[in-house]
Amino acid sequence: MTATAPSIADPYRQRFAEFLANRREPDSLTGLRRAAFARFESLGLPTRRQEAWRSTDLGPLQAVAWNLPTTAPVEVGSLPDLGQAAHRLVFVNGRYAPALSQGPALPDGVTVTRLSQAAASQTTLVESSLDQAPGLDRHPFAALNAAFWEDGAFVHLPRGAVLETPIHLIFVATGHDALIHPRLLAVLEDGAQATVVVEYRGQGRYLNAPVAELTIGDGAVLHYHQIQDESPQAFHLGAIGLRQGRDSQAQAHLFADGGQVTRTDLTALLDGEGAHCALDGLTLGHDSQYGDFHVRVEHAYPHGTSEQLFKSVLDGKAQAMFDGMIHVRPHAQKSDARQLSRNLLLSRQAQAHSIPRLEILADDVKCGHGSSTGFLDPDAEFYLRARGIPASAARALLVYAFANDNLNRIGLTPLRERLGQVLADRLALLDGDAR
Repeated sequence: MTATAPSIADPYRQRFAEFLANRREPDSLTGLRRAAFARFESLGLPTRRQEAWRSTDLGPLQAVAWNLPTTAPVEVGSLPDLGQAAHRLVFVNGRYAPALSQGPALPDGVTVTRLSQAAASQTTLVESSLDQAPGLDRHPFAALNAAFWEDGAFVHLPRGAVLETPIHLIFVATGHDALIHPRLLAVLEDGAQATVVVEYRGQGRYLNAPVAELTIGDGAVLHYHQIQDESPQAFHLGAIGLRQGRDSQAQAHLFADGGQVTRTDLTALLDGEGAHCALDGLTLGHDSQYGDFHVRVEHAYPHGTSEQLFKSVLDGKAQAMFDGMIHVRPHAQKSDARQLSRNLLLSRQAQAHSIPRLEILADDVKCGHGSSTGFLDPDAEFYLRARGIPASAARALLVYAFANDNLNRIGLTPLRERLGQVLADRLALLDGDAR
């Protein structure tokens, strides 16, 4: 009798059985986990033979025997601060850390809490919202997250609620080859408004596979910021699913710095007439880092508008990928969509790849896309040097101006200033290399 070849999901299957054996939760939630793991088994781990993953080399990741995470201490002084009052939830290796979390009182009806607690107190809302965001059904690491998440953040704003103070969610990883699945479920009902800042940070080697599900009702407004400040040995393979109702507005700002291999798949579904979304991302890459943004914006109703601006600044042998799709459905007339990818190479070994795409099935739309990749303009550098600015400082000024265009889109002033300092510190290192 011929032995059956081992499945790619076999190591995960054993971990999943152990994980479920230690859970105490409603059978309905366990059923969602089992369905998610079955979806992962069907999808399998991606390979470069698949079109969507052909540029992402997961070989180093598959060579590691990943472990379920353990608890670890984290000092409160090591956590980032927004510089103003915020509702802060902290998770260490996917587990809620109450001693590190804080926040002012919430308006009536507004919920900002841990997902496991919400699953017990608001079971119907949580279970009807989990795994419903667009794009997650095709993402193998999102399926793993849905099967393995231990805890996460739950944000719910009822109809017309306006939360003035930002929500600050910090997910910390402590290495040790841990497989970590941060989760965010945010539901903004009609007319609600909120600002959410999500930060992923860590040390050592780990696999971060986060999922953020964002549902925005009619006329609601969401400002979403995601900062990846990962360890140089880390892998970050995340997914964001955004669904928007009629006349809603969403702004998503993504900042990626650090990590051995980082990839974020973002799917935005404009699921109501007059919805608007603005998406932008900035990747800072050096050494042999690889950064990847896969973005799909789907216009499903008329009069929707969207804009995308994704940039990368690459040094050493770093690589970046932007794969963007604008899809306009047949009845989504009067849609207006724009997409732009710009890449700045600071060394001859750095590489940037852009695949901007359009799929337009309606005949009365305004859609456009573009991409550019190049080095610093020698004429601009000469102009600055001719006015007495040293070569390294002139170079840093030009790079800062290129990248800071994205940061200026961030309306949250303390966060914008902090990321501007991160950018300046990175350029100071580049100045040192140039000298």
